[in-house]
Amino acid sequence: MKKVLIIGAGPAGLSAGRILAQEGYSVEIFESEHCVGGMSKSFNIFEQIVDLGPHRFFSKDKHLNDFWHKHTNGEYERISRLTRIFYNHKFFYYPLRGFDALFKLGFINSGLCVLSYLRAKIAPFKGNSFESWVANAFGYRLYSIFFKSYTEKLWGIACSELDSDFAAQRIKGLNLYEAIKSAFLSGGGEKHKTLVDEFSYPSKGCGVVYENMAQAIIALGGKIHTNTQVKGIQTHNKKAKALLTNKGIVEGDIIISSAPFDEMVCSLDELEPEIKALASKLKFRNTILVYIEVEAKQAKFEDNWIYVHSPNAKTGRITNFANWSAGLRCGKNEAILCLEYWANDDEAIYKLEDKALIHIAKQDLLDSKLIASPQALKRAYVKRLHKSYPVYTSGYKEDLHKIYQALESFENCYFIGRNGSFKYNNQDHSILMGLKCAEKILGKNVDLWHINTDYDYQEGKAEDKTEGITHGSNQ
Repeated sequence: MKKVLIIGAGPAGLSAGRILAQEGYSVEIFESEHCVGGMSKSFNIFEQIVDLGPHRFFSKDKHLNDFWHKHTNGEYERISRLTRIFYNHKFFYYPLRGFDALFKLGFINSGLCVLSYLRAKIAPFKGNSFESWVANAFGYRLYSIFFKSYTEKLWGIACSELDSDFAAQRIKGLNLYEAIKSAFLSGGGEKHKTLVDEFSYPSKGCGVVYENMAQAIIALGGKIHTNTQVKGIQTHNKKAKALLTNKGIVEGDIIISSAPFDEMVCSLDELEPEIKALASKLKFRNTILVYIEVEAKQAKFEDNWIYVHSPNAKTGRITNFANWSAGLRCGKNEAILCLEYWANDDEAIYKLEDKALIHIAKQDLLDSKLIASPQALKRAYVKRLHKSYPVYTSGYKEDLHKIYQALESFENCYFIGRNGSFKYNNQDHSILMGLKCAEKILGKNVDLWHINTDYDYQEGKAEDKTEGITHGSNQ
């Protein structure tokens, strides 16, 4: 019986482990946190259940859907999705609807936006940056209103330094012309009721799926070691050999890693120094989540989450868990809002104490007028997520391709998941990578590196291409 060592008990690692344990492999999973789920875990605060930010599951892949739903034990709901942009104290539909956006911006500003778009058609912006890609699709003025502020908060670099690959992956054929045309074809912007307007969600939180996967793995004889830090991967003649953990060395035949890509790649003694140097240049962004308990009548917006497009607010996204499953509220009347902030290790906000971060979050709610009264803000809690977003800096793909090529020379070593393969995955993409990794180990011909470079597998019908840009992670 071959022994599989898996680093990380998140969506990718657990999905791979679930299939391999079922197929008779000896599976051991090593998780640095005290519980499973990775960035898709759920937990209890203020006598309610919350996730690490918003996590919606949506896919058109039947095998993936069946696998996910199986691990909800049938306890899930279909949630109507509403996720708008909050700009200048107004809510704009997201993805952008031509007339809705132009009407709320006002006649003069709208006219300037259309002229800006026409200018981009006549003299397109040059370069391969996120800025040039989106400015050509929407015009520079609309880009500066609805894309620039949020994107720079999220990634911590200028949009001109962010690779266009992010936009190409996350904007599915949408531009200002298509948004306006869609408004005409759908009765003046009336919302289509397509699969993408609803998503599946477990009644007691996203993390239930991964807790059920873990229980299934253990029932099949697998082991899950929590509170265990993996420090590196050991190989011999470029074959998987062992993991070095804070509790000792564990030998195995196959290694699957969903831990931060740069760290695990650089731990390979048999990898060329120049490839390690490329891996060490890869950048990740951290997330700070501030949860605030709010009087329900004060949390008026009905969105699952909103994107905050204002340079004056430090938060970039706010989730209202009261608008998800009633099961999350556990009978409580209060709403829980989750405000997201992003930072690098060396940024001042990442080093702030919880009290200071809570003050910033409360001020953002009050200044935006999303909450009218300071008295409506009650208990608060801060959660930090280290290395939660792989940053697509300009030209990153060339370096990443060289690393991928070098890793192909290693036998029985696999790198999957958002952090593990340096891909901006949603949870469904990471589950897919886990399933495909298991298939590869079982003998199927699978190219893991190309999963999530083409989003058509997920939202591939022509009528869904106006889904627009997916701003957040963790969706």
